[in-house]
Amino acid sequence: MTLYYEDVPADDNEMPQLPPLLTAFAVPANQDVHAKAIALAASSEVGTVFYSESADKMQIAVVLGPEVALADAGQMLFAMMIAVGDAIGALAPPEVAVSYQMPGYILLNKGRAGVVRLAVDPAAGAGAVPDWMVVSAEVVISTDEVVEENWRKSSEFEHTSLAEEGGGHISRTRLVESCSRHFLVWVNRWQDDGFRPLYDAWMHRLETGLQVVFEVASGVEWLGLDETGGMLLKLDGKPVVIPPHELEKVCGTPALIKSQA
Repeated sequence: MTLYYEDVPADDNEMPQLPPLLTAFAVPANQDVHAKAIALAASSEVGTVFYSESADKMQIAVVLGPEVALADAGQMLFAMMIAVGDAIGALAPPEVAVSYQMPGYILLNKGRAGVVRLAVDPAAGAGAVPDWMVVSAEVVISTDEVVEENWRKSSEFEHTSLAEEGGGHISRTRLVESCSRHFLVWVNRWQDDGFRPLYDAWMHRLETGLQVVFEVASGVEWLGLDETGGMLLKLDGKPVVIPPHELEKVCGTPALIKSQA
């Protein structure tokens, strides 16, 4: 029996209750929320939160209307990673340690359980203000044992879920609500104080020893982040900066356990 529970158990058939400025939009469980939000971003209201109706994973994608150039707007990747970490920290037992790994992984007790991704209007140039941006997050709550075992055999990295780490009591609805609220808090903090508070909070949970995973490039050395959130790397002996919206070109598309839905 766990000491951690929801005072008011969530009904995953009901729409999440989000704070002002954010509006929930349900996506069928068999559809990719990240792709859906990108397809509808140009015609959606800023603050629309697309969320999966699947109960075994939390998948959200928030449509944003940046008012700053792409280099700074990409810092929303870190705002969402911190928000997911804070949400899990608030809902899960204290023994569930949350850490981060580039290009956007959320680790629970050093196992991959979530991922945050960023997509921007492809027409936006490096110094331009994008017409739209989508920042998404996915967390595996539970997964079929057969699917999980097959995934483990085909992956060199440890994967896990909230249920496996002792957080199976957390419902999809509560996690959507908590991530959305924490994300809004960090966006407001960013607007008031700039990137520095996000940098400090993100670095505090950065997974040491393996800060970044390169699925595409090899022989690359991690150096850190610059003042805009760009990833500093040593590539072929030369320092380079990869902005958040281009991370997947170097690191590959992050992948998680495929859930039942």
